[in-house]
Amino acid sequence: MTRRERLEAKIEKREAWAAGRRSKAATLREYGGSLRHDWAFITQPGRIPERARMNRKDEQAFEHAKMAEHHDAKAAGLAHQLDRSVFSDDADAIAQLEARIAEHEAARDRMKLVNKLYKQGDAAGLAALGLDLERLTAKLAAAGAYWGDRPHLPYELTNLGARIRADRERIEQITARNARTEQAEQAGGVLVEVKPEWRGWCRVTFAEKPAREVLDALKAAGFQWGAGHWSGEHANLPGVVGRDGPPRAT
Repeated sequence: MTRRERLEAKIEKREAWAAGRRSKAATLREYGGSLRHDWAFITQPGRIPERARMNRKDEQAFEHAKMAEHHDAKAAGLAHQLDRSVFSDDADAIAQLEARIAEHEAARDRMKLVNKLYKQGDAAGLAALGLDLERLTAKLAAAGAYWGDRPHLPYELTNLGARIRADRERIEQITARNARTEQAEQAGGVLVEVKPEWRGWCRVTFAEKPAREVLDALKAAGFQWGAGHWSGEHANLPGVVGRDGPPRAT
């Protein structure tokens, strides 16, 4: 199961929990039937056991409704994360990252062009981009010294550049991860890599998620998960991983 599929399953659970809580709240609010509209019953002084039970039911209904809102908010947050995130194990992760890089590069180029045209006082060029020179000038004047002498500040360009670099690095990581996964498939399902400079440490990559006992054995041996593989001391590599043959040296 991919990370996206796990998040989708979490959203479904949250939505189901919210629906269950709302159903319980609706049932509790129906308790008492016609008595809820009996003004004499509602306003009669003194303690009336049935009215006290109705009040408790209403309090319980409020708590269930409150929890339903909580689950709805969590589901919405997960859905937002799902829409905006690119997960490394997405089938089209590289294509998504390349599209995002292109989008950020286009935005950065536009910012640079706007700054250039504004510096040149090119009203026609700015108008072609849907901007008005006089309004930009007034906006910068109102912003004062903080904003400087250009519509887009250097940090905006720097931030976009950092996002572009981060996405390019992720493409390299995903490409390497996919290559290791393919090597693991060719090696029979598991790839164990060692390098002299790693000083006794190794990297273990599985073609598919292994059984729970294998994961538990790796954790017990001090191995840690990250970037699509397990890493730890080769001397502690559990036998359940499949260490019968020599590891692949890279």
